[in-house]
Amino acid sequence: MAAAAVAAVVLFGAGMLAGGSFAVPGGAASRASELARRNDDLQARLAVLQRDRQVSQIADRVLQKNLAERDEEIRSLRADQAFYSRLVGVDAQPGGLTVHGLAVSPVARTHAWNFTVTLTHSAEGAKEIQGVVNLSVEGVHADKLATLAWSDLAGANAGTGIPFDFKYFQQVQGTLLLPADFTPNRINVRVQPRGSATVIRSLSWGEATQGNAAGMP
Repeated sequence: MAAAAVAAVVLFGAGMLAGGSFAVPGGAASRASELARRNDDLQARLAVLQRDRQVSQIADRVLQKNLAERDEEIRSLRADQAFYSRLVGVDAQPGGLTVHGLAVSPVARTHAWNFTVTLTHSAEGAKEIQGVVNLSVEGVHADKLATLAWSDLAGANAGTGIPFDFKYFQQVQGTLLLPADFTPNRINVRVQPRGSATVIRSLSWGEATQGNAAGMP
């Protein structure tokens, strides 16, 4: 009987130990599964946060670009406003055609010069006005005073000038070519409107090369 009792106790103890050893792996697996689930949740939340950050960065870049474009637009509008204000400023002659501005700039590595002539017509209720603009340049050539006519500056095929057609204002642009040994001192703008008197404006070459601030946008 005693031997049987001892055997029963031994078998019960072995069963308890066996049951304990199997319970531990089961608990570890549950914890591992929970940790894996939490890890997946964290990974998903991290992915969402990263996407939100990317969206915010893209939106910020777009906003910065829009602000830069708006600033450029404002600067352009202000420049236009200043230009139009000058058109009706002290240089404007009410009721008449005016050479409001003249600017010349060199063409790199050549003896050519680009020019811009700004014409205004400030007559109240003005109609379209047409005509041609040409230039002449006074200076020194071969140690002598000389005047280069429009055909000398623009070529024999340049005709009588550059045509214009406007109601209130227009900028006429072109290119003139000076001889290599010619030193310019003065430039003359001659405006010949159809059916009206010729308008002439003269500027020193220095004024013209500085843009003759009045009238240049």
